[in-house]
Amino acid sequence: MKHVSYEEWLKYVENELSEKVREKYEEHLYSCDDCMEIYLTALEASETSFPGFSEDHFTDSIIADIQRYKEPVEPDAGKKQKFYQRAAFHYLIAAAMTILLMYTGVFQQLIGFTEEFERSSRPSITNELMNKTTNFIENVEKETREEQN
Repeated sequence: MKHVSYEEWLKYVENELSEKVREKYEEHLYSCDDCMEIYLTALEASETSFPGFSEDHFTDSIIADIQRYKEPVEPDAGKKQKFYQRAAFHYLIAAAMTILLMYTGVFQQLIGFTEEFERSSRPSITNELMNKTTNFIENVEKETREEQN
């Protein structure tokens, strides 16, 4: 691809080119240092055409925007919540259910079920592997001692 002119880079910076041409120019920038220099020059030249920034009224305008978009206070904000919507009611229900389950023996049955399950289940694979490894090492040591004697 040929080098892109300064005027074309100005059009690129000011977003006056079609999307297809813009992509073509962007790809060209990756491979051409000369066009990169021209592009940077065009970018610097276009900076002067941007609107000025006034720090004096910037903060005031931001605060005014925030005030404009602030949510209005709901009229129901001071209204009392219903009893069943409060957290204390939920804790009370949870405590009552816990006492009921303890009284009926549900928790005791669960503990008994888990103990029975642990007793009936076979040993873990890790324990079996460790036992087999230990036995193998002991057998190797025993054979080594016998060969030395």
